[in-house]
Amino acid sequence: MQRVLIAFVLLTFIALNAGCTRRMAPFSPHRSNSEAHIQATTNQECLQCHELKDVGKGHQASDDCMRCHRIVQGD
Repeated sequence: MQRVLIAFVLLTFIALNAGCTRRMAPFSPHRSNSEAHIQATTNQECLQCHELKDVGKGHQASDDCMRCHRIVQGD
């Protein structure tokens, strides 16, 4: 019985961990609702204003900016 419980907890942990890596990062900074941000739809457009060295924290040029950094509505 204990093996079944350990296997269940382990499988649940693996499933939750895999699911969490595919969703938007909850603490990533969101883009302000400006005209430039609304029109930006590709990484190249983002990198025209934001230099990769300033962004930091392990970001690479091939990363998808739009996956985590969404537009904030309102002020």
